[in-house]
Amino acid sequence: MPRIRSSLARGVTVVAATPALAAGAIVFTVLEWLAALMLGYQGPFALFVSALALPPVGTSFDATLSTALFGLQGGFIAILGFVALRAIVQGLMVGAIVDVLHGSPLGRWTLVRALRTFPVALAVNLAGVGLLTLASILGPILGPAFGLLIQMVALVGGVYLLGFAPVIAAEEGRKLPDTMGRSIRAARMPGAGNLTLAAIYVVASIALLVAPGKPGSDLGVNPTVGAWLLVLVANLLQVAMQATLAFRYLSIADEVPEAAPRRRPEPRARGRR
Repeated sequence: MPRIRSSLARGVTVVAATPALAAGAIVFTVLEWLAALMLGYQGPFALFVSALALPPVGTSFDATLSTALFGLQGGFIAILGFVALRAIVQGLMVGAIVDVLHGSPLGRWTLVRALRTFPVALAVNLAGVGLLTLASILGPILGPAFGLLIQMVALVGGVYLLGFAPVIAAEEGRKLPDTMGRSIRAARMPGAGNLTLAAIYVVASIALLVAPGKPGSDLGVNPTVGAWLLVLVANLLQVAMQATLAFRYLSIADEVPEAAPRRRPEPRARGRR
């Protein structure tokens, strides 16, 4: 497994050297902001630093935005639409990233990869919804301190265990259960540093989201130039993190063990008559 520093550098390079990826990230962020305004969103704009974040960090953004637009009860239903949209965009991004890492031009096969990635990306995002819901239920029961800890564990655990799943779907086209299991096995490979990388990513994402005084933190529908720069650069880095995970998985794909075959139950011996 490549080192974390070199993996991050490769992820940034992939996005910076691929105009379609960089432009796609920027266009999607702008369009999502405009769509939110049309639906009545009043800010803060800085929330959109997580517009293209990996699930379940991105799933948390979807939950916050859907609740802000449709209220607590309506947002519970609307989040399914946001999650489906995130899965489509993630599928396209992962398909393009895998092709770039293989040195292939973006084209028809990129769309093929995106199509077979979508069901897995949707399942990963729905799993993120489940993790966040469970954490929100357990938090009030265990108290504020433990509630925050549980939220962190849910976010880190989701990125750690399921972060490779969309890449596996794009690269190998396995069935959903096999893809999820392979992602977990790849994440748990000894000495890979995947848990450390997931923790760094989640802590950095939360710090960027809650940092006081950053541009775009106030309510309003007219973000400043500084706010736009912050949000767009943050989302380019979110895509770079997706490229980082893709690079790390493709580097060790041949070394990930296959699932142990299931044992068939032995037939019972018939009793003597």
